Amino acid sequence: MGKTLIFGATGNLGGLTAALLHESAPETLRVSTSREAGFAKLARRFPDAESVVCDWNDEESVVAALDGVSRLLVVPPDMVTDENVVTPNIVNAARKVGTVEQIVRLIGMPPGLTLDQTPQEYVDTRCGAGLHVVAKHHLDASGLPITYVNVPAWIMFNLGLFVAADVKPRRRVSMPATTDAARMWVSEGDIAEVLARVLVDPVSEHEGKEHLLTSPDRYTYAELAATFSQVLGEPVRYVDDEQVLRASMGSASGTMATYLRCESGSYDHVQHDPAITELLGRPQETLQEYIAAHQDAFR
Repeated sequence: MGKTLIFGATGNLGGLTAALLHESAPETLRVSTSREAGFAKLARRFPDAESVVCDWNDEESVVAALDGVSRLLVVPPDMVTDENVVTPNIVNAARKVGTVEQIVRLIGMPPGLTLDQTPQEYVDTRCGAGLHVVAKHHLDASGLPITYVNVPAWIMFNLGLFVAADVKPRRRVSMPATTDAARMWVSEGDIAEVLARVLVDPVSEHEGKEHLLTSPDRYTYAELAATFSQVLGEPVRYVDDEQVLRASMGSASGTMATYLRCESGSYDHVQHDPAITELLGRPQETLQEYIAAHQDAFR
């Protein structure tokens, strides 16, 4: 069996998935970063795996990273990834090396959404579905063995990014009302376990499939605040305020506001799929359980 390469191993989901694979079979794991500083970080975190530097904007760099690789996981960062460059580079490199048996791609988009259905301002944000719809367009046309893990929901680590800064000191969920929607929430731990499962199972079990990771419950901002109140045992209220979002995103706040506005109505028709429970053989983590497990970040 060849190596399993993870593009995005310095990130949250890629890192969590790499940690699971490193624990079980470190000798088969190769982790990649585009930065020398990231290389040192990976070498420290995954000492028994192989760490490499790869610029996925350069096709030949991708070819070198894929040498001897049979499985590839791609977890792209938002806002900075040009999928019209990166994904064709990965496709072309996989064809050149000829050893890749499976490409696992994390996406977050309404099932069935296509590039020609997506508003250009959404695509231009290079966030979420605006990013992934471009990658899927190229991957679907590649003819390569692709497995999609699709999360048309908010990932629970976004609680720390978007709301913790105001929940902790002022007991408020502060987000602009123009971005409100009844959203599903899925934990990063569940996503990483699914990704790791797909990467260690026989390729035939997942090739050509799109695993849809959702949750049975949805939450508006007001309902999210009520959930915090329930778990923390203190009143938490929702306020229509964009200042916390602006502070957390800095110079990217305008792009994020555009993305959230476009995204807010995109997932209304998505139905819950029991894929997490079926793949992992256990109940998925609930929003209440996640807040309770990470309550130090919110108290």
